[in-house]
Amino acid sequence: MTSIGDKEILNVLLDQHKLCASSLTNLILESSNQNLRNDATSLLTKTFQHQKQIFDLMTQKGWYQTQTASPQEVGKVQQELNKTQTTMGM
Repeated sequence: MTSIGDKEILNVLLDQHKLCASSLTNLILESSNQNLRNDATSLLTKTFQHQKQIFDLMTQKGWYQTQTASPQEVGKVQQELNKTQTTMGM
């Protein structure tokens, strides 16, 4: 019998927060009721905050590895985001 440890629990929590964020985003985009949109937006913000806390803990423990982007790569993505915002009139 395999035991479930902290790493496995946090991995499930992280995956569930990602799924929740995706579902809430769809709810916000498809809601016509402003009160519902506001509530879902607030919940999405809290979900992002919780996801970041879980991610940070997993990273600290070495359970979630990420690849560090170079400053040039970050700059390129920022330029692309700025271009997208300009195109969308934001």
